Amino acid sequence: MRDISHTKNHRFYPEIDRLCFLSKNLYNYANYLIRQSFVFEKIYLDYHQLQKTLQSQGDYQAMPVKVSQQILMIIDRNWKSFLAANEVYKENP
Repeated sequence: MRDISHTKNHRFYPEIDRLCFLSKNLYNYANYLIRQSFVFEKIYLDYHQLQKTLQSQGDYQAMPVKVSQQILMIIDRNWKSFLAANEVYKENP
């Protein structure tokens, strides 16, 4: 059976599309902030710093708070994984 939940004529499509767009924007903006801080200041912005910085940002506020927080938790986890992998690589290139 075909899943119609992702077709453009589904009744929830506009809301899903809007939330995906907002999620992508928030993730990318948070990623930009972390990267800029890491590259130029040698400081890692963790979840708590990001949340405090971005809680007044439009895309963060346009979604339910729990959703926005989860997006920031995901990017925090992704960066921590990257940093850990980078350390392992430095030890065994």
